[in-house]
Amino acid sequence: MAKSLIGLDIGTNNVKAVELIESGKDVIVKHVGFAPIEAIPELTNEEDRHKAIIKAIKAALPAGSLKSKKVATALSGKSVITRTVSLPKGPVLRLPREEVKRMIITEIEAEIPFPVEEAVLDYFIIDDLATLKEDKVRMMVAVVPKTEIDKNMALMKEIGIEQESIDIVPFALMRGISVLKARLNVETIGIIELGAATSEVVVAKAGEMLFTRNIPLGGNLLTRVIQDILNLDYAKAENSKVKEGLPQTVTPQFERIATEVRNSLSYFQLQEHKKIDLTFICGGGGKLKEVLQYLKEKIDIPLEIANPFENVKNAMKNIPADFLADIAPYLIVAIGLAIKQKKTEKRINLLPEEFRKEGVSFKMIYAAASVATTMVVILIYLLLGYKVKQMTLKIDEMTKAMSNLQYVVVKTQEAKKLSDETKRLEDVVKNIYKISPPYAQVLDELAMAMPSSVWLREIDITGDQVEAAALAAKNVKPGTAPKKESTTGPAPLKMIVVGSSLKTQGVAAFMINLRTYPHFINFDLTGARLTNYGKEEGVAWSFECNLLKELPKVDDKTKTAEVKK
Repeated sequence: MAKSLIGLDIGTNNVKAVELIESGKDVIVKHVGFAPIEAIPELTNEEDRHKAIIKAIKAALPAGSLKSKKVATALSGKSVITRTVSLPKGPVLRLPREEVKRMIITEIEAEIPFPVEEAVLDYFIIDDLATLKEDKVRMMVAVVPKTEIDKNMALMKEIGIEQESIDIVPFALMRGISVLKARLNVETIGIIELGAATSEVVVAKAGEMLFTRNIPLGGNLLTRVIQDILNLDYAKAENSKVKEGLPQTVTPQFERIATEVRNSLSYFQLQEHKKIDLTFICGGGGKLKEVLQYLKEKIDIPLEIANPFENVKNAMKNIPADFLADIAPYLIVAIGLAIKQKKTEKRINLLPEEFRKEGVSFKMIYAAASVATTMVVILIYLLLGYKVKQMTLKIDEMTKAMSNLQYVVVKTQEAKKLSDETKRLEDVVKNIYKISPPYAQVLDELAMAMPSSVWLREIDITGDQVEAAALAAKNVKPGTAPKKESTTGPAPLKMIVVGSSLKTQGVAAFMINLRTYPHFINFDLTGARLTNYGKEEGVAWSFECNLLKELPKVDDKTKTAEVKK
């Protein structure tokens, strides 16, 4: 069954979380979390607001009620820059990705409102390269300050959440609306997200973003006006706005927001000479009673409140469909983040590359080890078959020479030697099964010994049965008895481990933990270098040790001493 993903939308006033799973053509919602942030930015110091955000995220993601352990987050605001950039096709296709990013930075440097050296960038190619005939290729680019990425990652790390991606809100909005497949039978759509601190305007066509603009005006502006007019505290003014609607005196303030939205959509239509067929309204502002009617009067485009849950199956027993429909406008971004990336889908992901790499799959290592062992056995059986065929040919020759008794005797002796050789090879196969390393147990012990701060890159085991079989076949002449096995105990294999750790002491802890398991002996750290993962100091390292093919057979009193030796 497909794995689910959690979309986590950390807004100004609320935290929204949605866990989705896609099964065939169906989208199924497994969890919805909604929690207020009990600290308004301009009324609260930074430390108290940080604590309030942590509390809200934990409330939206209750432990034990979620299937997924991975979340996707998104950034928005005036610090997020999105552009369509055209660059020469040759360099874009030929150069490494980091070089292309440097070319993009040079191209848009004048448009970045913060120091270029602090910029974090990601891009994807818009054009279909298979059919592209032009010399330039179009790319969708997103640029944000590194401080925003670090802040987002630090927040997830503090809570203990495994982060899969960092997207930007306009793309999450597009994917969240894409769930409304039955409604998307028009060519060009608009999306208006009326948030608490800002509003987002997006225009898209067939999943491609054509235009986006962040407007630094939102619902908090209206709440502050109501607060002043009715002499209420902020919480009561917010509640009055939602339940009672906007008083007449607030209309000029809302008109500022509506005008900016209308101007943004008009600018797109004039510049691109394209008509917007349908516009969806979402965000907290979409819940205000007068919003839809007021915007319809100001914007000459068909409008409707977005409800993606009309095409999503509800797998939550405790949340009814009518409640989901009621809160749906708040959740568009979280829904878009929770939709897992398809193989051919192009996305922005601002999470640093080193934090996206998956750890070594021990199931895959075990499978590879099992295949390797099987291949060894097959090779030896092929050699055995070849020897048997040779023996058959010799016997045929002996039969044809029955008239010469001496000749028959000689050939019979040769056949006997081949028979002995065949018997010896059969014993080699039996020994391989006998001395084959206990891969499953070894890999389990590796997994149990590995600290959480360690990532494995490569595991290599050398000195296996193929070498032993080839050496035996080379050194033992036909017709002679094979050498007896050494009585000094099983010869160890050599295991090389390459990896890295977030903390510099990670590799030491790993090696110390491994020493407690008797399969691993004779450790040697072969390389180590310091590196950085974000703001964390780390180390890339390699070490080798010997791996016993089978444990020494000793009595209980001396077992510990022998293994340590």
